[in-house]
Amino acid sequence: MEKMYEMSYFAPPITNKVPSKTMTLDEVAAMIRSQELAQQTQHLRRLTDKAEARFYKGWNLPYVTPSGVFSYCSDDCLIRHSCVLCIDLDGVEDVDGLKRLLIADRHFQTLMAFRSPSGNGVKWFIVIDLALCDHRSWFHAVRNYLLETYVFLTPKMVDVQCQNPSRACFLCFDPCVYVNLGNTSAELVFDPVTWAGKSAETKKPVTSSKHQPAASQPLHPMEELAKARAVTRELLRRGANIADDYGDYLKLGFALANGLGSQGRELYHELCSQSTKYRESDCERKWQQCMRQNDGRTTIATFYNMAKQAGIDLSIIAREFKPESIYNF
Repeated sequence: MEKMYEMSYFAPPITNKVPSKTMTLDEVAAMIRSQELAQQTQHLRRLTDKAEARFYKGWNLPYVTPSGVFSYCSDDCLIRHSCVLCIDLDGVEDVDGLKRLLIADRHFQTLMAFRSPSGNGVKWFIVIDLALCDHRSWFHAVRNYLLETYVFLTPKMVDVQCQNPSRACFLCFDPCVYVNLGNTSAELVFDPVTWAGKSAETKKPVTSSKHQPAASQPLHPMEELAKARAVTRELLRRGANIADDYGDYLKLGFALANGLGSQGRELYHELCSQSTKYRESDCERKWQQCMRQNDGRTTIATFYNMAKQAGIDLSIIAREFKPESIYNF
């Protein structure tokens, strides 16, 4: 039997904290899919001033509380939790691509996903099990997972303000809203307790200690480029396609941008061209995105690991690679 996943619905403006009614997730999806909010959504997306857009959204769009039914829009007025968590992702360049990745993520059951009112974000509704941990812990666990797994996401893009159960989710028009209330093929092996304790936003400083093994010395930039070229040449020789999946496509871009800078552009195009999905203009646009948004979290080691998973024996590359021959590639 399908769960209803009930939540409270609030008529605009945002200052209205008393719910008008209780809606099922299926009813919410039907409203999003209908033309009811089309005019407001189109007007909002035409606004270029952020303050004006925020004001218009708050006064013209209805909202729901995805995580439950409330007597008033406040955490302490929760009547019953819906076992739903809504993650708000904003400032996304490829909304449809990210939406597909989230829906396909094997660790979660996606109930609903739709383009946010601004047009450049995704509202992602997933099932959570409150027997494992509380709502806020679930939120931080999923957020940490997203930031570590989808390397192109930044902390700013995964809104930390959405951690409270009564957080409002504005509705809008999206005829392509995804809904799945039936069975799922997700493995659902996600451990929220472990992930809630992680931090994907900060890196621990490396401290020196005589008990720690010495770190390997980084290569000279030209040596790193030569090594990456050698690995790329072997991948191309084998016809290996390591960037067919959208997530790998971006991961590869960030890895090369971080490790090689602008010198990685040619290798990125060569490696991506092994996919039947390759389009030079799209690839170039994605490369520029990776160069702009590179925050150092994905290193060149990620590229070498991808090559290793494709069957490349990096030990052989290392033995054949001669630093003094860097200008001969």
